[in-house]
Amino acid sequence: MPDPQHELSLGEIPVPPLYKLVDEGGADVFAAAEVGGEPATVGVLFESEELARELSEDAEEHGMDALAGLDPSPLAGWGAVEAFALAGGDYVLVVSEGGTGLFYAEDVAYHAAEAGGETRFPVYILADERGAAPLITVETDAGEVLVAPLFTSFEKARAFRETARHLDLPDGLGVIDDAGGLVRHARIAEEAGAEYAVFDPETGLTEAIPIEEMMRDPHER
Repeated sequence: MPDPQHELSLGEIPVPPLYKLVDEGGADVFAAAEVGGEPATVGVLFESEELARELSEDAEEHGMDALAGLDPSPLAGWGAVEAFALAGGDYVLVVSEGGTGLFYAEDVAYHAAEAGGETRFPVYILADERGAAPLITVETDAGEVLVAPLFTSFEKARAFRETARHLDLPDGLGVIDDAGGLVRHARIAEEAGAEYAVFDPETGLTEAIPIEEMMRDPHER
């Protein structure tokens, strides 16, 4: 059984294959729950088929009646995990031998996309009225480097602009819808002097991607 004392972080979500519980027709089933005092729907992922069966048998004891008597179904890769997280639940509960963790569904989806080596679209940028996106200067141990900032949501782009008012960033927001658009954006940034691209730059340069890597066709990465 899971360690009840340990709360998993996103980085501790086990690697696939993971398991979910499905009805007789193979459809995903979500449990009704209360999270933070608000009604919510929760999807559950399991590290093993055995853990999935255990919860299916004891679901009513845990207040998850909708999952009672359901069958485990494997999620073979990160793409399947991302699809499950985006299937309609508000939260995803991850159950492993090492502990459990309750996450926003969109956070699990983004984690799965990153872990699978794929960028989740759309990607957002700060842009002026001509569509030009600025670079930002970041201090590193080796000196200053130019970085192309990218964002995983409009909200994060706006929040960064507010917290970095001293950079005089443009008021506009742009959208990159696919891998081809991201490659084109990276090439333009490289021509302007960018050495890295960073998603949600408030997390720091530790998660930076070399601009040369982002310029390559995704099928060649």
